[in-house]
Amino acid sequence: MRNQNMISGVLVICLSLSLITGCSPIPSASETGAAAVATEETKTISAGTAKEETTKEAGAAVESDYVPVTITLNLERSGLGENVEYMFTEMPSAVVASGDQMADFFFDLGLEKQMAGYTKGSCWSRVSEFAARDEVPQLLEPGKGLSSMSKEELVATGCDFLVGWDSVFSDKSFNPAFCNENEISMYFPFVCSDKAGFEELYKDYDTLGRIFKVEDLAAEKVQAMKETIQNVQDTLGEESYANPVTVFVYDSGEDVPFTACQGMPGQIIKLAGGISIFDDIEKGWATPSWEEVIERDPDVILILDYNGDIQEKTKFLQNNEFTKDLRAVKENKIYSACCSDMQGSAGSAKTVHIIAEQLYPELFQ
Repeated sequence: MRNQNMISGVLVICLSLSLITGCSPIPSASETGAAAVATEETKTISAGTAKEETTKEAGAAVESDYVPVTITLNLERSGLGENVEYMFTEMPSAVVASGDQMADFFFDLGLEKQMAGYTKGSCWSRVSEFAARDEVPQLLEPGKGLSSMSKEELVATGCDFLVGWDSVFSDKSFNPAFCNENEISMYFPFVCSDKAGFEELYKDYDTLGRIFKVEDLAAEKVQAMKETIQNVQDTLGEESYANPVTVFVYDSGEDVPFTACQGMPGQIIKLAGGISIFDDIEKGWATPSWEEVIERDPDVILILDYNGDIQEKTKFLQNNEFTKDLRAVKENKIYSACCSDMQGSAGSAKTVHIIAEQLYPELFQ
């Protein structure tokens, strides 16, 4: 029996509303993570089966050394109705990860043998290096998202655990009804939230560690992240945090800029001794006007690197009528960070260090 934690017929009935779509890897405007705290409306799905009459049979199939893990799939955030609990009673064996950010969770935890494949998507980490990137099948050429795959192609991988942004589970891609029919467990991480931060990233490591029986390694990874951040804080000192460098994050966009505000990217910048000039916007990402960028006059500009496109974006900022006269541009205070890791992944703590070095080079000599 494949490791499936399926949504019951009750869930299928409740799928009356369309899933709010987003463009992976950019977070949607949702405000809660994938494995959110259960509410009173949460439905509990028994391990390994979606039908009441087979619950006892599923219980008998529980691995003797496997401790069941329950997570809450937050369907309310995307308009699909009630939250549903998945109870894992055996380890998934055919993970498909949508995007480098998601795949890096599994590479970092040494779970490549449990992976059926992954896509690199439009941006990938230049911070983390994993040999498994070349060992695990890439399902599509770099630059293409999982939504480019057909349902038949995904099923052919043997996928029993699908991880990605909520856009992956939209009606245009692999919606809950499809996943239910094909015994595919869905997972979109805690860290995929406008209000997420490192605590949510740590929860994802803890949750995946328990599901895939690598709890000790997951704990070690989390501890290493905490130590990296603490080292940065010790190096910067209180003065840097009391008077942070103001940062305009340039992700993309010509008519209007797509920029980071709060959430995970906002916290990474703060831990590095900076603050987004749009920190007052209560979203992870937003599209303010160029006029607002000019008015807020950032100390520095932080370009988000997708796949080595820093030079192209720098030239745009240097020639764009709205940004060419910015103080940060004239003083050549244009830095960069990996987009994938700015959203919450294996390299996020290292990214704090990388940004801090750029903002305060004299303190890291």
